[in-house]
Amino acid sequence: MPASYAQPAASAPYHHGDLRMELLRVCREQLRSGGLNAISLRKAAQVIGVSHASPARHFADKRALLTALAAQGFAEAAQALHSTHPDPDCRDDLQAMCERYVAFGLREPDLYALMAQPKLIDLSDPALAGPRNACFLALMAAVAGSLDGAADDLEGRTVALWSFLHGFVMLTESGVFGHDHAGTAATPCLAALLPHVRSGICRTPSR
Repeated sequence: MPASYAQPAASAPYHHGDLRMELLRVCREQLRSGGLNAISLRKAAQVIGVSHASPARHFADKRALLTALAAQGFAEAAQALHSTHPDPDCRDDLQAMCERYVAFGLREPDLYALMAQPKLIDLSDPALAGPRNACFLALMAAVAGSLDGAADDLEGRTVALWSFLHGFVMLTESGVFGHDHAGTAATPCLAALLPHVRSGICRTPSR
C-alpha cells in the first residue's frame, strides 16, 4: 500500500474519554430541564458531538439508560444518608437522616420519581440494587439506634419509615401538602411529624 494512502476518517477508532458518563451527565440535564419525556440518547449524542450510534455501545436501550440514572440517584441518596450532620451537637441520627433524605428527594424531584418507576427501570440490575440496599441499611441503622434496647422486625420498621419519607417527598413535591381544605397554606414540617413517626416505628406491635 502506498505510504501516501490515508484511511478514511470514518474508519478511525472512536475516542471520547468516558462517553458513558458524558451521556449520563447530558441526559441528567435533560431530565432536570424537561422531565422524563425530554430524555433522548440521540439528542445527547448530538450535544456531545458523537454519532447517533455511539450511545448503543454503553446503553442497549432507553431502559438501560434510565436504570443507570436511577442508580446514580440511589447512590447520591445513600451518600446523603451517610454524610455528617451539619450540626455537630445533633445526636438524633434518625431525624438527621430523615431530613437529608427528604432534602435529596426535593432537590432532585424528577430523578427521585424515576427511582420509584419499576416499569421504566430494571430493579434487578446489580448497579442499582447495591446503592438502593445501602439506603435501606443506613435507614435501618438509624431506626435501630432510636430504639431502647433490642427490638424485633427492624426490617419492617425500616420499611414503614421509608414509606413515610417517600410519601412525604412525593406529596410535598406534587403540591398536595400545599393547601388545606379551606385553601390556605398547609405544608407540614418534617420535624413536627417525626415524633409521630418515631412513636409508631418504636412501638411494640400489638398482637
